[in-house]
Amino acid sequence: MPLKSKKQATYLKKNKPAVYKKLNKKPLYKPFNAPKSSKYKKKVYVMKDGKRKLIGFGLKGYRHNYSAKARQNYLKRSGGIRDKSGRLTKNNKNSANYWARRVLWNA
Repeated sequence: MPLKSKKQATYLKKNKPAVYKKLNKKPLYKPFNAPKSSKYKKKVYVMKDGKRKLIGFGLKGYRHNYSAKARQNYLKRSGGIRDKSGRLTKNNKNSANYWARRVLWNA
């Protein structure tokens, strides 16, 4: 975050723990409802490459058909999704696919 003034820099030096505590108040790997302004239904903080990362999953615009057949088809289809390295994402806690399958589709 770029500092706008000396006053802001001084404030951050004095209140650094409080500022960071406020920014990182959500626990890791625990999904929560996204704010109304978000395009996602749920979000979750994960630790990736030593940094906290916010992942959104489940677009709000889509209506889900949670019938048994739709669930079976979705889980089969999403089970084959791979990342850029060619690894499956269904068991990777740092991917949106993992959280959508677990939280939204009860896999």
